[in-house]
Amino acid sequence: MSMQAWMRIGQPLEPVMNDYDRIFDAWEAGGIRGFVFGRTLFADTRGQFTIPAFPANPQAYRNRGLEPNVRQIEPHLAKEKLLHDMLDNAKARGWSIFIFAPGSGASGAKSLPLEEDAYGAVLMAAVWDEVFGAFPQVDGGIMDGWTESAYELRWHHGNAVFADIPESAKVQAVARGYDPARLERGMQHLRKRFRNLTQAQVRYYGAHGVLSAMNLFDINEDAIYWLRWRREDGIKTGEAFRRELDKSSRKILLANGPRSAVFSGMTALDFHAWDKIVDILLVKHYFWHRGFDGMYGTVARWVSQIHEWNPGLTEQDCFTVVKAWLGVDLPEVNSLADMNLGFPQAFFDQVVTVETERALAAVSEPEKIVPWIDTGRMPHGGDPMTAGDLHRILKASEDAGLKRFLFHNHAHLTSAEWCVISRICGTPWDENPEGYWPPATPKPSSH
Repeated sequence: MSMQAWMRIGQPLEPVMNDYDRIFDAWEAGGIRGFVFGRTLFADTRGQFTIPAFPANPQAYRNRGLEPNVRQIEPHLAKEKLLHDMLDNAKARGWSIFIFAPGSGASGAKSLPLEEDAYGAVLMAAVWDEVFGAFPQVDGGIMDGWTESAYELRWHHGNAVFADIPESAKVQAVARGYDPARLERGMQHLRKRFRNLTQAQVRYYGAHGVLSAMNLFDINEDAIYWLRWRREDGIKTGEAFRRELDKSSRKILLANGPRSAVFSGMTALDFHAWDKIVDILLVKHYFWHRGFDGMYGTVARWVSQIHEWNPGLTEQDCFTVVKAWLGVDLPEVNSLADMNLGFPQAFFDQVVTVETERALAAVSEPEKIVPWIDTGRMPHGGDPMTAGDLHRILKASEDAGLKRFLFHNHAHLTSAEWCVISRICGTPWDENPEGYWPPATPKPSSH
């Protein structure tokens, strides 16, 4: 049986909505068996995504004891009807359908006090009641990196590991039973240590097991308290929402999209624990350099930042520190310069294989792992990877036991990538310029 593919329809929704029957026929032939759409907003006259794609439902909030907001934006009824026609068509094909970021476009309501709803689960469940009540064709929703802690060492794409804890997070921590002063001490202890590493420490302790690493990073009780809080708080947030969501009038599948397994210790999103919370984990098989969310880019930024903080270390020492903390080991990469040379076959054989195997090992059934797969470019702004790299990612993942994946996203799908996906998952694409053509590759000129 071929590996199954899903497709992400990003914004704008209109290009697929306006030609969905022909596009879906091509996707179905190429092996697509589901898709993700959203955010659930249409474009306004300025081209900005501000118009909710579904009607307001204040009762969804009142049912959970909340006072709903009053939505002021006028709907776009013709587009709403077309969206539902598209969803009906997909459902008739037996496809899985998910909404990305289901909170977008929701009316919302005033949240309960923290002492009544410490994890905000009641309000979030009411939002999902409103959204999914409007879309009976949809199976579930995807949260993107929900509860993940910061994973970038330097400030990048809105996060940094050792940034000061915001006051709002401290207030939440108190409501959830944690000591914010101790959390701050633990974070600052590690922040100071990362800025004061010596060659002797790195070369003696190095990446030689957990006990040596504890000495390298001088892990004390406060640091452990901070690290444990990051993991526990996410798990308890997920559990609280799962309990509330299960009170809804129909079954709604819950999915979360975390960073790849090698970063899960840093993001504190434990795949094994989350197997009991979510129905699907859309782990990010994102490997490109630069941009954001790519493995090479994140590792390179860690190495560069450690070197900047500790100029007495060599670049190779900095790679050792990153390996000791994250566990990441990139084959045939011995310097930052090596990372500009693309991906050796050993990367797919080793890293992609292990990332897939770890994710699959964490969950109760392989179908729960549906990796996002992409090759850089927009919207992530990374160095482009080739269609050959996409093929090697998919083959390594399939050989490791992966059953299905989600391509991110259709707006940036090239002809070469569609050739790879359709060949692996379905009937190879015929490249007929009069038929379906992937949007990121211009059609051949007839002149």
